[in-house]
Amino acid sequence: MLTFQQNENAIRRCVDLFNKRTVEWVDTCFAENAEWIELPIPGISRGRQGDRAFLRETAEHILGLYPDRQMSIRNLVAQGEQVVLELDWCGTVAAAVGGLNVGDRIRFRVASFFTLVDGLIVRQTDYCIPIPNEAARH
Repeated sequence: MLTFQQNENAIRRCVDLFNKRTVEWVDTCFAENAEWIELPIPGISRGRQGDRAFLRETAEHILGLYPDRQMSIRNLVAQGEQVVLELDWCGTVAAAVGGLNVGDRIRFRVASFFTLVDGLIVRQTDYCIPIPNEAARH
């Protein structure tokens, strides 16, 4: 069993890899049997849920829509195999989608709850809240 510090470091590494603007963070940070859950957000009223392959597919799609997307950690708490992360997610729209125009900047505040086993994420649940007035053109 890994310590909470090792699990915290694993999540920080995942954020660092995410910010390199590839999708390799999925294969590197998630166990093969991982489950990802994203609760409903505007434009995705049913939310999303799936395995690691589904998360990778979603990550590829999002990277195409928001190639400059970034996450920044606001708070991180680790205890045992659980890690809770509060972050800001932002990106610039590269292809018009869901009422957004190319060049619009969007931002979400996200709370993510992780369960890790042997340093890999086996479950992630995301609560994403859009930050108002951020979808404005530069």
